[in-house]
Amino acid sequence: MDILSTPRSAHWLLLLICIVSQCGADFQLTVLHTNDVHSRVEQFNKYGSECYPEEARDGECFGGAARRGTKVREIRESDPNVLLLDGGDQFQGTFWFYIFKGAVVSHFMNMIGYDAMAIGNHEFDNEPEGLRPFLLNTTFPLISCNIDASAEPSINGLFQKSVIRELSGEKIGLIGYTYFKTHEISSSGECIFYPEIERIQIEVDAFRQAGINKIIAVGHSGIKTDLEIARMVEGVDVVIGGHTDTFLYTGDPPSSEVPYGDYPQVVDDQQGGGRALVVQDYTFGKYLGRLNITFNDEGEVIAYEGNPILMDSSIEQDQAILDEIEEWAGVVRNSSVMFVGISHAFLEGERSMCRARECNLGNLVSDAMVSQNNKNPDELRWNDVGIALMNAGSIRASISQGDITIGDIANVLPFGNTVDVLELRGIHLLEALENAVIMFDLDTLDGRFLQVAGLRVTYSLAREPGSRVVSAEAICTNCTVPHYEPLDVERVYKIVTNSFLAGGGDGYTVVRDNKMNHVTGNLDSAVFAEYIQRLTPVAPALEGRVIVLEEDVIDCSGLASRFTPSNVIVWTSLLAIISNRLSTL
Repeated sequence: MDILSTPRSAHWLLLLICIVSQCGADFQLTVLHTNDVHSRVEQFNKYGSECYPEEARDGECFGGAARRGTKVREIRESDPNVLLLDGGDQFQGTFWFYIFKGAVVSHFMNMIGYDAMAIGNHEFDNEPEGLRPFLLNTTFPLISCNIDASAEPSINGLFQKSVIRELSGEKIGLIGYTYFKTHEISSSGECIFYPEIERIQIEVDAFRQAGINKIIAVGHSGIKTDLEIARMVEGVDVVIGGHTDTFLYTGDPPSSEVPYGDYPQVVDDQQGGGRALVVQDYTFGKYLGRLNITFNDEGEVIAYEGNPILMDSSIEQDQAILDEIEEWAGVVRNSSVMFVGISHAFLEGERSMCRARECNLGNLVSDAMVSQNNKNPDELRWNDVGIALMNAGSIRASISQGDITIGDIANVLPFGNTVDVLELRGIHLLEALENAVIMFDLDTLDGRFLQVAGLRVTYSLAREPGSRVVSAEAICTNCTVPHYEPLDVERVYKIVTNSFLAGGGDGYTVVRDNKMNHVTGNLDSAVFAEYIQRLTPVAPALEGRVIVLEEDVIDCSGLASRFTPSNVIVWTSLLAIISNRLSTL
């Protein structure tokens, strides 16, 4: 008799099948995710800027919608259960967004096939009315559980707190969240933003009561909040974050980014009954996050593995998406003649000027950076950001008197940097000011020289590198009448700078290594263009913001023996010194 025909053998066969398949209880899910892509539709170079033909030829470019589309399609073909999620801030960052706004973002996200997206702070940069077309045109839901838009009829009812996705008969709950201080850093109108944790817990509880036990929170509040959500919210399994552009990776990283920690971060909840996985995916779409998760029948994570996938030249670009990009790109290229404003002054941006002294174009761009972040006045302060730092090497051209076009703006600021806000202690701000002249040389004209707003700095080149700051004053912010005060090395200053400098470029490792509460901002060229549009006509002056002396003291004739030849502003200081000297004769 066939042993498998007996009732006992049938029992053992069923047991064997259950052991092999774990009785059908386990569920495999692949989560693909992005965050802070910032309108990088085309591939870009290592700086996040335009990929030039020679860089593309040498395989030195990354990301872009076409490359992401290829990898997402490949994974969907190989894995049975795939979700593609985004943690917010698809808006801003390139001229593509400046020209097309959210239309270009929704078009290519739809082509790639996202399943859901959290609302980031930059989605409000053009006010709720500017977010409305995006909400209407996406083929996937926008989610955020902690935004009350009832006072904003243009977007009220166009996004959801949470959604359910079903794969292979299994329901997965997706909950969105947004940085609860978005009203302070963007133009969110009458929207109200509630603290994230309580609102997420409400949605989790509703899912669990409905029998849904596989729950993912996807949002845009920064890595510290992501980790806190994982610890404090009972029942959440995965937290997919954004906002802080955090790079997580297990093992040796494949490119230049230094990991914040392992991918994923594993957090035990405070109740001691579960754990959650926390991930982010850096920025710009340079990587595609991939997290493979195994759930048991109770919805517990019993296994996981993954890492961000570097979107480099080894991944082919999807031809259909490339063709679409080329159609849109024609409009971008033709936009160079668009009128922006008028300058009554010559805007001096030559390297021989801006890398050796204060220049009026540097002043104008720096002022634009502060103005773009002039959002938080109250009865005690005129703003919370008063200082701007920009490396002179980021200024690449002058602008003649007369009409200013988009092409002029792009020539001045071609690198695609963003205008970021961060905090620095005074001691580290002072070190940054020292770095500006640590390699000062009129022959080589190093690009690290700083153009500033909200600072008055005097240097002496007679001093040793690293101790050349003679005096430094910073504009107050905890005041209703802005004025300058001596730089306080103990104080924490909120400053605005470009993403290149914030990332340690031009030797500004002191900023990279000591920055706090770093928030990625808008494209520098877009910020500059919008500032000129508001103020036109412009005529920026030299104001004595940066003075470079070659001698510490005055010689016996009462005149400075030498000074930086191009620094006309230095005469203001020299005349004061001469006057004091003559009064003692």
